[in-house]
Amino acid sequence: MRIGDELHFSPKYRFSELNWDDRTGVIEAFRDRVEGFYLCPAQKLNRDKDGFAAGLLCVAAIDFLARISLDANGVKDRIVKWLRTNIIRFEYSDLADRFYEEFRNGLVHEGRIKNAGQFSYEYHKVISMVDDTMLVNPDLLLNAVMDSFQSYLKKLRTDDLIYHALRSALLSDFQREVELAGHSPDL
Repeated sequence: MRIGDELHFSPKYRFSELNWDDRTGVIEAFRDRVEGFYLCPAQKLNRDKDGFAAGLLCVAAIDFLARISLDANGVKDRIVKWLRTNIIRFEYSDLADRFYEEFRNGLVHEGRIKNAGQFSYEYHKVISMVDDTMLVNPDLLLNAVMDSFQSYLKKLRTDDLIYHALRSALLSDFQREVELAGHSPDL
């Protein structure tokens, strides 16, 4: 995101001021990015009952977190694995595959949810099935994503392997931005 003449990694952190050798700083900037660009805006949208927009941000957050935290064979495998690992309702069913196809792909590629799926605040589970139609509560989905994210942050602080995988993924994904900011750390 560009603010004035500065390229921002997150709402509070500019690419030019990131020290990629400072573990605490990288984790804090990453936290600020996920919360500032995805989770907090989705919370605001949920408060206003803007379920479609809140759900779309949740899907984008899931996509980003899966991309950054998992090594898998392709986008579908990565997102399905993330859902099954991080959100209980997806753990032992084909719902993760359906969510990927109907919600993630529908929203990302077509701007709609496929197969009559819907976001709805009227159901009291993250995922409800009604007449073989998937209904997702965007508020509960956001809570599940936030819980998973907090758990991931704890692992980043204590597990060197997980942290170095995050750092490498960020530097790879944002290589051009890091170069534009004027410093390219060693991978």
